Amino acid sequence: MRPLIYIMTPVLILTILLASRFVTWDAIKGVDRQAQRYVQEGSASLRSWKLPQAINAFTRAIEIEPKYAEAYVKRGLAYYHSEQYKTAIADYTETLKLKRYQADAYASRGDAYRSLGDMQRAIEDYSASLKRRRSPQIIQKRAETYFKHGDVQKALADYDHLIKRRPTAIAYYARGNVYLQLATRGNENRLKLALSDLDQAIALEPRFATAYISRAQVHTQFGDHTLANRDYTYAIGLLTKALQKQLVLTLTKHIKTF
Repeated sequence: MRPLIYIMTPVLILTILLASRFVTWDAIKGVDRQAQRYVQEGSASLRSWKLPQAINAFTRAIEIEPKYAEAYVKRGLAYYHSEQYKTAIADYTETLKLKRYQADAYASRGDAYRSLGDMQRAIEDYSASLKRRRSPQIIQKRAETYFKHGDVQKALADYDHLIKRRPTAIAYYARGNVYLQLATRGNENRLKLALSDLDQAIALEPRFATAYISRAQVHTQFGDHTLANRDYTYAIGLLTKALQKQLVLTLTKHIKTF
């Protein structure tokens, strides 16, 4: 199962973490108990990916307590994962007006703006979130968004900072891909930097399938097709094994339900 973390974005895992991170200070402040129960119900639905049920529960909580910040920010998350980005933005904005969960609300609203293709607003929200809480995940998101927005130097500065503080395989992989894309645009001096970062990513996580694919692209640009083919072959093997494991787990789960 672990290789899948490095193959596809772990959206469900992130949702579970976000859904559980908000401390229910509202309960201490005397929020209506029925509203609290709806939020608990919505949080459980969100964790199990039952998005319509989650939205309904959070909406009922808001109907009882119109200033229930936790309900707004979590409903925003449910709307976001339902691809209702503008509605999610409205809920995150309402959360910010209530001056609660600001680091999370800014970061989540940044995600929604990025999904809509509004990179400038996404960058502004990620930056606002980082002013309130330094988060490696948000630094990486801002770096990715800077690069998509065409601000390569700021993207690299964020990656440099991230790697200095938290040198993970994913951070090296992301920066390596920036260097690789710069090289494909004619800046061949970046190829060695790309190769170095991708080597480091693979050293930290030897089953990082997509890092092998990117490194194969670097080898191809260097003209070393033997090394490129070796990396492509190894990546295909990793992906195949990971998908087979996932298929077995899925089938086993379904069999147990009968």
